[in-house]
This record gives sequence, C-alpha cells and structure tokens, in this order.
Amino acid sequence: MLLVASDERDLEAQSAHLHLAHGVHVETVAADAGRPLECIERIHRAAGAFGAIDAVFFPIGESSGNDDGSLSLEQARRLLDVNLFVVVGLIARLLPLLIAAEQANIVGFGSVAAIRGRGANVVYSAAKRGLESYFESLRCLTARSRVRTQFYRLGYVATQQSFGHRLLFPPATPRSIAEAVLDNLGSDRGIVHLPRYWSVIACVVRSMPWSIFKRLDF
Repeated sequence: MLLVASDERDLEAQSAHLHLAHGVHVETVAADAGRPLECIERIHRAAGAFGAIDAVFFPIGESSGNDDGSLSLEQARRLLDVNLFVVVGLIARLLPLLIAAEQANIVGFGSVAAIRGRGANVVYSAAKRGLESYFESLRCLTARSRVRTQFYRLGYVATQQSFGHRLLFPPATPRSIAEAVLDNLGSDRGIVHLPRYWSVIACVVRSMPWSIFKRLDF
C-alpha cells in the first residue's frame, strides 16, 4: 500500500497503525499537491516500484477562508492545483498500469460545494465542479475496460477542514465514509452523495429559483 499526504508525521502515524493492527506493508510519500509536477513525479515513481496497481483513491482537497473572488493568481492557482490538476495529472500517469490490471478501481472525491455556484468558496467550488466533469469523462473512457471509475460528492466530514466551522448538518466521520466507499467498490454508478441524504439536498438546491438561491448563505 502507498499512502500520500503533505505531512510526514501523519504518514508515520497512519503507516505504523496499519502495520501493527493489520499487518499491512506501507510505503509513504510526503508531497505538496500545490507543487503538482513534483508531487506527480514522486508519487508515480513510488507507485511504479509496486509493479502493479489495482486501486487509487483521491481524498484530497484544500480550501481558503478568503475565497470570495478576491484571491491572487497565486492563491487561486494553488486551489486549482490541489483540487483538480494534480489528480488529472496523476491519473494520466497511472492509467496504463490500472488498465493493465485484471480489475482496477479509480475513486474520486468532490464536494457538495460544486452542486451550484455560489458567492463563497468561488475557486474551490469551480475546481470541484471541474473534477466532477473530469471523472464523468474518465468513467466514459474506462467503460469498456476492466477499470471501474467512481465519484463521491461529499457533504460535511469531520476533518481539520471543517473543524471549528458552524455547519448546517452534523459532519460524517471519515470511517463511515470509508466503509460506504469500500461497500460500493467495483460498482458502476455515477455521482454518489455521502452521506446519502445530501442527494435530496442537492436536488432541492439545483431546482431552487435563482431569486431565492442568491439570498442564501451556505
């Protein structure tokens, strides 16, 4: 197993737990997705050492508290790199290995922030909507292969990204999200909302008249 994160300390703790609790051999790569070329190259090199790959998961994301349309080019570029471009670039490098596998899975994770454009998280939402479109195209591309492409639109999750924020709904635990993803692994479906009740919320938000939607702050 190959784990990738930006913080070496997190990787050390997680890899030690997996080895002790489950006997899993874990390799790690500490890399900054905000530097996509370097990040992609390091991950591709480490993944290549395994010889074969049968699954990749992309629970990656970064937001900014002042993403209100006034970000500098450098700040906006980082959000696009982390939330979109590094995933696109890495899949392009790994896809030949995945297609060569007997059975493989590509799993992407987006955000309910992409349901509809809004005045908060402007660049972040745009990046996540771009990621949704990319995974839809990827699903079509891999439809006749032995690769299953899945995409999850996540609601609030109890991570450091949501810590300290006032949320409209209680956040799901990372464990509950992981269990749902593993239960569905290998199935062929489009965008799946997690927790599932977000599918109803998404339908309401999309159908809401603009005159009402523009007044909401969420």
